[in-house]
Amino acid sequence: MQENIVSKNNISLKEIKYKFDLITSENGKNWLLALNWILVLEFFSSFIEYEFLDVAKGYIEYIPNGVFKELLIAILIVLFIWYSIYNFIFMQKQKFLTFTLYVSICIYLLSTRDMSFNLLLHNLNIFEVTLGGFGFYMISQLLLKFIIFYLIYKMLIAFRNRNKID
Repeated sequence: MQENIVSKNNISLKEIKYKFDLITSENGKNWLLALNWILVLEFFSSFIEYEFLDVAKGYIEYIPNGVFKELLIAILIVLFIWYSIYNFIFMQKQKFLTFTLYVSICIYLLSTRDMSFNLLLHNLNIFEVTLGGFGFYMISQLLLKFIIFYLIYKMLIAFRNRNKID
């Protein structure tokens, strides 16, 4: 009876891993999809660091209010609206990946106002986790870093196998 329960748990864990790999890298076949997920998770990780640590605000170089900032925001909004409409009309997988990256960048810029991307570049180091005490921040960062490390592994496998698939 105990072995039956363990085998059911193993099957469900294998199914979860299979579905996770399918969504994130098409089981090691699509390196661009894995790269997309890595960048989206890094944007999310940078946002969490910005919200929970005051040290993160030291990496950001704010652009002063003025014509340049207004023009940049207007261009980003117009490009977002245009690309959203274009993407929904001509729905293609590769364009959708670019669209998700664009949306992630827009959300990152709106939430952190980091036009230099210094916080993101600081956060791209997967081995660095700023310890701000044991809590939500540390647990979420460790989980995100583990997932990103695994996705980098899957991306390298997919990149290595790209000639075998074609």
